[in-house]
Amino acid sequence: MRAFLSRWLPVILWCLVIYSFSESSWFTGANTAHVLQVILSYLPFGGGDEEGPSWLNFVIRKAAHLTEFGILAALVWRALAPKRFAYAGAWLFATVYAATDEWHQSFEPGRTATPKDVVIDSCGALLALLIVWACRCWARTKHRAVKRGV
Repeated sequence: MRAFLSRWLPVILWCLVIYSFSESSWFTGANTAHVLQVILSYLPFGGGDEEGPSWLNFVIRKAAHLTEFGILAALVWRALAPKRFAYAGAWLFATVYAATDEWHQSFEPGRTATPKDVVIDSCGALLALLIVWACRCWARTKHRAVKRGV
């Protein structure tokens, strides 16, 4: 039971973090745009430009989608490894959770649910899993080189 919890508790906690982001009205596009406008007004090059915050807000929000579901996929991979299906299972879990998260947002005032966000979330999961795979390949290669005395 302890091994199960050590693997799956981080996944459950991160799913709750994502759920709380979706539940909160603080993370609507309008609110993040307002916060960004305030932050930019304090910078020497910021403030006053209505177009600047809108594209920057878009980039920041979509980067957050990539990141949060990338973290989820990496945590699920960690929970499933060393099973053969760990990469596919982690990507599928993150993608399904992204779809249910968007569906949940459709019921929240001020939030919107779009299939584009599911695609972005799924791409974030895939990107994170590619990074995990590349790091593991690099570590194996390095380990073999050290073992051979290179």
